Amino acid sequence: MVRKAVFHNVMSQAEKTEHEVADLCSGLIQYKSAHPKARTDECVEHIKEYMDKHGIPNEVHSRNPLKPNLVAKIDGSTDRTILWVGHLDVVPEGKPESWTHPPYSGKITSDGKIYGRGSSDMKGACAAAMVSARILSQLEEPLDNSVEFWFTADEEIGGGDGARWLSESKTFKGEVCVIGDGNGGGKDNPSIDLGCKGGAATTLIARGQTAHGSTPHLGENAISKLMKAIPWVEKIGDYRLELPPELDGPVETSINFYLENHDIETEEQREATRRLFHYPTVACNIINGGVKRNVVPDYAEAEFDIRLTPGSKPLMVKERIEELVKESGIPGIEVAVGARETAGYYESPDSEFAHRFAETIEKVTGKSPVFKILTGGTDAISIKNYTGILCLGYGTSLTGMAHQPDEHVTVENLVLGVKIYAGFPILY
Repeated sequence: MVRKAVFHNVMSQAEKTEHEVADLCSGLIQYKSAHPKARTDECVEHIKEYMDKHGIPNEVHSRNPLKPNLVAKIDGSTDRTILWVGHLDVVPEGKPESWTHPPYSGKITSDGKIYGRGSSDMKGACAAAMVSARILSQLEEPLDNSVEFWFTADEEIGGGDGARWLSESKTFKGEVCVIGDGNGGGKDNPSIDLGCKGGAATTLIARGQTAHGSTPHLGENAISKLMKAIPWVEKIGDYRLELPPELDGPVETSINFYLENHDIETEEQREATRRLFHYPTVACNIINGGVKRNVVPDYAEAEFDIRLTPGSKPLMVKERIEELVKESGIPGIEVAVGARETAGYYESPDSEFAHRFAETIEKVTGKSPVFKILTGGTDAISIKNYTGILCLGYGTSLTGMAHQPDEHVTVENLVLGVKIYAGFPILY
């Protein structure tokens, strides 16, 4: 009964945080933490001022002074600790003219939206976590669980000065971790990220023989070879992945979630979505070759982003890619596949953590959340692989907003985040 009363009290407080969480989100957006510099020092100073103002103990951890990480700590009455982890770095804004509102304005509109780079990915969720920390710190009685809210650097490039470093150094310590990244589906389509896809970064190299551009027949054009070889690597998209049976349900709900929530316009896109987890996705995203217009190139390369469902067998995928390149019969072609024994990560949908987290979201939204697997990656991969801490994700992002011009988030989603991030430590 006491726990139930505390939960309702926290929900009541969270409901009144619209202006606070919107202003915090807007403020974080106005600090430019975009790559390639991706400085988080100003964001961390802003968060620290907020935590100090409300008497919340906090620490700064950094190995790069321009990319600090901050943790705010709420002490509980037991030795169990729940982590919340979110990142402060953002991707570049692209062309400013593509934006309705300036990308670092943090514009709050009358229809309850906050615009700016990082609003959805994921300064909005960070703002929600800040408010959650304040609400929990002001409870009359301590929680059973201690809670640590971590605001980190470098997620967009693998967490080198952020979550990966904090994981490798075993600075992260806890029983479970809530990842604030991603799209939790809002109030209407709530979901929990059970895991993330992993990558098998692949580089295809073509070697030829240089010649003058006026006599191409005297050389071997590496770019021409590369163009012929690229489709052979893309054939890996037809390789059926072997997945563990316990992922049958989450894979099905993931496909349905993306079919219902992505802006799918063609039957081709619909079919690709149905194949999203049973087969690798393949994208040739970078091509380099040539030194001058009148020189036949003797070297060219292509880089592929190949994503694999967690629980699949990356080394078998690597072997098949190498076989395909060999089968092409194109001379002077080689391939390097960056595959490990495992790809990404996933948690069991039957864990106590999963059940309690789902219970929290259902109490907040009135709907039972579905479990899904993210197509991209989050800091959870580093945390899980280096520390073994169980990780589940719930983010406040809007579908299709991350990394886009006119990126925005809704105040409604941020208040929802406050409720879930503050409510879960009470119920777990």
